Amino acid sequence: MFFSKKPLAIALASIVLGCPVMAQAVEVGGIDLSGSGFATLGLGHMLGGTSGSVSDYRKPVFVSDYAQGGVYEGKGGLQWKPDSKVGVQGVATFPDRRFSVTGQLVSRGAREGAVNLEWLYASFKVNDNFTIQAGRKRIPMFYYSDTQDIGVALPWTHLPPQLYGWEVVNYNGVNLAYRSQVAGWDVGTNLLAGNESKDRSGYWKVYRGRNNRTDVRWDNILGGDVSLAKDWFETRLVYLQSKVRQRNMSGSLDTDPTSPTYGAYVGGESAFSSPDGKQRIYGATFNVDYENFLVRSEFIRIAHNDVMGYTDRAQILALGYRLGKWTPMWTVSNYRSQADISAGSDPDGQEAHRTQSLTLRYDLTTSSALKVQLDVQKDRSGPNYTVDGYNRFGNARLLSATYDVVF
Repeated sequence: MFFSKKPLAIALASIVLGCPVMAQAVEVGGIDLSGSGFATLGLGHMLGGTSGSVSDYRKPVFVSDYAQGGVYEGKGGLQWKPDSKVGVQGVATFPDRRFSVTGQLVSRGAREGAVNLEWLYASFKVNDNFTIQAGRKRIPMFYYSDTQDIGVALPWTHLPPQLYGWEVVNYNGVNLAYRSQVAGWDVGTNLLAGNESKDRSGYWKVYRGRNNRTDVRWDNILGGDVSLAKDWFETRLVYLQSKVRQRNMSGSLDTDPTSPTYGAYVGGESAFSSPDGKQRIYGATFNVDYENFLVRSEFIRIAHNDVMGYTDRAQILALGYRLGKWTPMWTVSNYRSQADISAGSDPDGQEAHRTQSLTLRYDLTTSSALKVQLDVQKDRSGPNYTVDGYNRFGNARLLSATYDVVF
């Protein structure tokens, strides 16, 4: 379902003006219906960086959301699309209180106002500890996976893209969740299985051009996560595996001015790649909330088999301090691709970049916040690496601000 740009802009404007439609809890035929909403109005301005062009983007380029294709470009002026979004969530709880259905819709500026179904799943509470769920949910790759669209829940204007930047974020399947207390620790575990199909991947639009169409499939997703929390410390471990396939329908933009197909999309495919691509995802989180001090650290390693020929590594470390309603924070995030030389990959042709960020958050209320953030990104890719065959993204400096609210 695709809408024009206007619905998102109007919805965001109404929230900024203080006129959101408040969801009300009602009962219909013994079924409790409740709803809520969230929105982010984001603005960004490129301050500088590497000049030129790459694919069909004008540099400097800063990617704030790989999965959705949120890209700030060096066009000058304020840009609102990459980080702006509005969403609604509803829950229907049945009379026995053990069965419920949850749904969530999100419209993003990065997606030109398209309305996407992010969640639609049923939950059955087996007992006080176990819950079975089935339907469409977030893949729990990261600490902020479930809340990544809810700006109020995040300490940044946008999630650190070096870590939170992959092909897909959802899956369709089943999971078994367990929650309890053990020796004074809050313990949570989650086991899942499913698949995901993503047409017109925003991730591949970043690399292959905004008019590219690449469809992605993650098959046989298996894995889970375990979390432990006590007092001021929290840790989380995750393991996932899947098969990976893609179909580049329209090809990539030809940026070679000497080519007869310069300016056209070439190299499209009609069939999905071989199902031999496989990945194993390992993640770890260590967070601290001690008095006024905040520490956020997260690590991920994605090992691909020799068919894909590389390994992804990404990390973030963030330090913050609460001063009443103010929270300043410093963050460094890294991404590096490591070549599998035995598979023939070029060790000098791998992507790598680092971003250092300074964020200042001000809590307007318990359900709304203002944030300002400076991102300084350094391209650390190998000498042979390019995005489009000729160019790379290079360095970038972005100043962004957001107004986040839940309603």
